[in-house]
Amino acid sequence: MSDVVRRWREPPGGVLFELSEGYGKILALLDRAAAMRRVVADVPSIAGLDMAWVGEPGGEDQIVLGHTINSRTLGVNGLIVPIGCGLGGQVLRSRRPMWVSDYTTAANITRDFLPQVEDEGVKGMIAVPMVYEGQLLGVLYGASRHQAEYGDRVTQALEQAAGQAAAAAVVAERARHAAEVAAYEERRRLAVDLHDTVGAMLFTIGAGIRKLVDQLPSDEAIRTRLGDIEDQARQASAALRGSLYALSASPEEVALGVALRGDCRAFEERSGVIARLITVTEIPPLTPPRIRALVDATREALVNIEKHAHARSVVVSVFAASDGVAVTIADDGVGLPRDPQETPGLGLAAMSERLSRVGGRARVAQNDDGGVTVQTWVPA
Repeated sequence: MSDVVRRWREPPGGVLFELSEGYGKILALLDRAAAMRRVVADVPSIAGLDMAWVGEPGGEDQIVLGHTINSRTLGVNGLIVPIGCGLGGQVLRSRRPMWVSDYTTAANITRDFLPQVEDEGVKGMIAVPMVYEGQLLGVLYGASRHQAEYGDRVTQALEQAAGQAAAAAVVAERARHAAEVAAYEERRRLAVDLHDTVGAMLFTIGAGIRKLVDQLPSDEAIRTRLGDIEDQARQASAALRGSLYALSASPEEVALGVALRGDCRAFEERSGVIARLITVTEIPPLTPPRIRALVDATREALVNIEKHAHARSVVVSVFAASDGVAVTIADDGVGLPRDPQETPGLGLAAMSERLSRVGGRARVAQNDDGGVTVQTWVPA
């Protein structure tokens, strides 16, 4: 080691440390999950609380809880909170901060989540809305394992953290959208280049073969061989046209795949369970309400797998079927309840109702891996 390197040492907390911290914050802004984890991790220290978590939109008028910090159990992650239910559901409806000094005895909230609260040993709880420019993007929670009265200091600290989380979510979404637009523009450029080069070459090859066949003497073997080559050129042209269509598809045409890929990624980050998305066939265009219905149903199925299935892997398949589009969500978990009277916890009624509004349907069945397959479909 040279004397120069030996003499210069970056002191703890020095410039490089600050640059690294700043770089980490910028990266967190571009990753919604990382931003949420960063905000939630700071809540206990800034507000003097024992525990914190966040509820993010998980369908129509409901949030899904996750990113818990200082939790004792896994019961909070993956909980679905509909509007009006529990403390978070009340905040979802009112869009204002609310708290209870003792969740287990509070008379002004529903009792839907009392088992999870008792398992965590939580008493006091506070929740504030995550709002950005009038748009509700989730609910930030804090909790104490003793009875507590939350004054202005705690409320303001959580509101500030919720504002940061909401802003980060918006920045991350805009960055994702910008990346998708950039990728779309690059795909369009590649499609044009391939059309003008490879497409033109294949057309020339096909035309040359046809001309050669007309000029050659009547040799059946040669004509057959040239016919085979022409067929191969024609198949290559058809494959190229399909690829060009996929490359030049607009963001609206790939919206379903983008949304499903994002949900699979979010599921993996929350649960640690592998989730693969497979596009089996070319997907016909769908209206936004039908895309939304399929996405919401898939998201609900993934949340229920996270809560109940104890699965090691999940496969989400999307394909054209029966003049529409189908999405199946298959897991290798513990399967359906053996007792027919026991609720399977898949939210099938709500899922089916949401799909039926756009002419779709849903079905739940045991699969060959011992787990559950949720099949959803909407007309194109």
